[in-house]
Parts: sequence; structure tokens; C-alpha cells
Amino acid sequence: MKRPPSFLDPIMTRIESPKILRLITPYINKGQVVADLGCGWGFYTFALADLVGPEGKVYSVDLGKNCFQSIQKKADKYGYKNIKAFASTAADLGFLEDKSVDFVFANGLLCSMENNRESVISEIRRILKPGGRAYISLGAPPPFGLVDEAEWEKILKEFTIERGGRFKDLWAVVSLKK
Repeated sequence: MKRPPSFLDPIMTRIESPKILRLITPYINKGQVVADLGCGWGFYTFALADLVGPEGKVYSVDLGKNCFQSIQKKADKYGYKNIKAFASTAADLGFLEDKSVDFVFANGLLCSMENNRESVISEIRRILKPGGRAYISLGAPPPFGLVDEAEWEKILKEFTIERGGRFKDLWAVVSLKK
């Protein structure tokens, strides 16, 4: 499928996305279910949909109703039948079943949330399948982001760290503790 253009393309395709996509691609397979939490305008949603293929599914979640509508419209226009967009907070993913997601992508989500970060982590743990993974990144440290080093360490204690995890890196690939 031809991925829809995004106004973020000039920045994302050159700076951020190649690195992040290299990090997460080994954890995502055809046919899997992925949740893109805090998806914004869907830049990664469509890349994730390509990775899981038509037999997989991507749940694209953002609080912004304009984001939700834009993603759904682009998905329909470009033939992405494996994307389901939701206007919701990542702290309440009640529309997703327990242990139903193979990979959670939460890029820069926590650093921009003033409240309910603990609820987001709880929801990630609830929806993640045993053996599933999550990419969690802070985006920015304080004062630009809201998560400090102590809170980051507390978040990571909820999971097994697969890759990353240092506060200076601002990201981690994690799995459920056994």
C-alpha cells in the first residue's frame, strides 16, 4: 500500500522515525495486533500498519478528535483496512480486551500527560499479551517533559527491560514481568 503523506514527513523521515523504526521492527511481525497510543496525526500508525500487514491490526489512539478523524479518513482513502482509530485517552482503553495486543507503541506519550500516567502504565500492562512488548519513550526530559528520572525508574520497575531504559536515552522496549 502507498503510505499517505503527512505534514510531518520532512522532519520525521529524516530525523526521528528511521531510528525508532529500526528499534521496534524486530518486535513486530505480520499478523500481529499493535496499539499506537498517543498517535497524534498517525505518522507511525501507517508504518505500523505496513509492518503487521493486512492480516494484522493497528489500534490508533489519541485524545484529539481531529487526529482520529484524519487517520480514519487517510486509512479509508489509501486502503488501510487494518487500522482502527479511536478518540480516547490512553489512560482508559476499555475498548481493548485484556491481553489482546502484541506490541504497544507509546512514543513521547508520558512526557506530555499531566495526569493519569500511572493509569496509562496499568492499561499497557492490561492489554499486553504474555510475550508481547512495548516501546515507551518520554520524548523530552524536564523541563520540557513531565516525567523525571525517579518516575521513569518507577515506571520501568513495572516491566522487564528488553532494550534501552536509561533515563538519558528516554526510551525502553519492555515486556511484562513473568
